[in-house]
Amino acid sequence: MLFDLRALGYFVAAYEERSVTAAARRCFVAQPSISMAIKGLEDALGAVLFERSRNGLAPTPEGHRLYPRACSLLAEAGAMVRDFREAPRETVRIFLQDALLVGPAAPLLAQLEQHLPQALVRLTASAGDARLRLVAEHCKAPGDTFFPLWREPYVMLVPGGHPLRFKKRFGVADLAGLPLIEWPHCPLHQSFIRLLAEQGIALTVRASAEREELLLHMVDAGIGLAVVPQSHAAHARQALARPLDGALAFDRHMGLACDASDAPMLALLGLLAAGAAAPAPLPSAA
Repeated sequence: MLFDLRALGYFVAAYEERSVTAAARRCFVAQPSISMAIKGLEDALGAVLFERSRNGLAPTPEGHRLYPRACSLLAEAGAMVRDFREAPRETVRIFLQDALLVGPAAPLLAQLEQHLPQALVRLTASAGDARLRLVAEHCKAPGDTFFPLWREPYVMLVPGGHPLRFKKRFGVADLAGLPLIEWPHCPLHQSFIRLLAEQGIALTVRASAEREELLLHMVDAGIGLAVVPQSHAAHARQALARPLDGALAFDRHMGLACDASDAPMLALLGLLAAGAAAPAPLPSAA
């Protein structure tokens, strides 16, 4: 037997208000409409849903049993109507090169909300699944168009209890035998290691981190030092950021990228890049 959704709505109102009068007022109908709906449901189910008295309505065990099911049916019916009446929402998938970019990406996401107020923004773990990517220039895909936003230096991250924490800057002469935590998935980090090798500097690799957060935890724990982008250093709890000096100094160029053949996204990319503000510079030394 099919239930009348309106009758279920009247039942829910009566259940929550515990009064036929209050339920009728809430549903903008006459009291007999509420009473007739409840009676019809009771006849269809073969169960008494309320005990009636001068104090109002008291749900029976069967009334308590029906209530969550009625709410579920009404919610599903409402969602079905909205799905058919509302225009389908566009989904914009965005890839952030690393998890620690969520903070700097906040102005970008706010601008995206302004330009595409009806779109569903979804952060994805795969660059290939995204139409819009916030990445370093050296990490963009070969077929991507890149809009530069800001430059960010790499720094030396030093454990809070390490003897070298008092150094203000790190040069080539300071790195011999330094206990390092390796970051194998960062191309610029690997370029840094090759540069040191060309200078005849041998580092002692103490550990390797697959993700940025793990690398920061390792430095905080005192396992070793690490070379990281300056924005990453801001997320360390105890470690200290120190500039790289002279031949060691290098940075990464962050920006927005999308497939060069994606004309709608290219147009949006230009608007986002023009309106996105560079993140505030972080202190390089304490």
